[in-house]
Amino acid sequence: MENFFLELAQAAGQVAAVVFKALSPLITGLVLAYLFNRPVEWVRSKISGGSSDPLLTESPKGRGAALAITYTAVFIIILLFIYAFVILILGALPSGGVEETARRVYEYFSSSYNSIMSFISEHLPAHMAGDGQDPGAVLSKWLGDNFSMTRLVRAAAGVAGSLVSFFVGLVASVYLLKDKEFFLSLWQKFLFMILKQKPHGIVNEVLGEINTVLITFVKGALVDSMIVALLYSAVLSLLQVRFAVVIGLVGGILNIIPYFGPFFSMIPAFLAALATGGLAQAVFSVLALLGIQQVDSNFIYPKVVGTSIGLHPLFVLLSVSIFGYFGGVAGMLLAVPAAGIIQVLVKKWAYGR
Repeated sequence: MENFFLELAQAAGQVAAVVFKALSPLITGLVLAYLFNRPVEWVRSKISGGSSDPLLTESPKGRGAALAITYTAVFIIILLFIYAFVILILGALPSGGVEETARRVYEYFSSSYNSIMSFISEHLPAHMAGDGQDPGAVLSKWLGDNFSMTRLVRAAAGVAGSLVSFFVGLVASVYLLKDKEFFLSLWQKFLFMILKQKPHGIVNEVLGEINTVLITFVKGALVDSMIVALLYSAVLSLLQVRFAVVIGLVGGILNIIPYFGPFFSMIPAFLAALATGGLAQAVFSVLALLGIQQVDSNFIYPKVVGTSIGLHPLFVLLSVSIFGYFGGVAGMLLAVPAAGIIQVLVKKWAYGR
């Protein structure tokens, strides 16, 4: 009987994975529409006047123009961030055309990879690899086994498929935002069909609070992560630390994790600076990153994230620890918004508020 339920759960998981993959463009569209909803409405209100959150049954005037302006602005901002990272990688303004710039960027990351492998081989004790083997050789063999040409071709095909799915989702997000009122009315009709009046009101209220938690965290965390990644890369490049941009990108991603993330990001910075210029440069690099963290914590994060999601610092620590234990780095990244949603649900269940 136990095996039956286990096989049933595995089958259900496989079906869910297939459904998720088939609906991934729609899911991508919903996520993008969710993220861009408020910026689009803010731009629309500036263009045509009126509330930035209209309660209408039909699409208000100016939304098409607001969609075009918002998506174009986001695209330009992303390009500017990419351009800034390219400048940091090349050490100068790009020259020689797109192909030459792409080749030099590829060479930077390829050189960084080779240097990291060399560093691991030189500085890690051989016994850590097991059976007295060289750890660099063991790691290289593992990479060779797991990143063969066949796997690379499959990975490239997967990336191409993901890009197609993303662009389909991007188009879907435009339609979802343009006719937002129509889809919201369908959602409300669906709730009325399955719920009575009081539960319907409670569900809408809870979803509204969850929406506030997610909007507060997700948008702010993404913007804050990009800013921190750029600052990390710029400062480490000025200090002439090897792999500055790679460390900066990793640090920006890890910065989403409260408390632990900034600490984790300083470890590779310290090691790279130590290998580059000795202990003095390593200490200066860590102090510089600590300074960026102070600026981020006191000025950047409050501005881009806005109001807190209302979690006590102790609960933040516990959520990051628990989700990290079960979900690794991905769990740590999702810990704060997940804990915020749990808090909303617990309050509604326990206190009725």
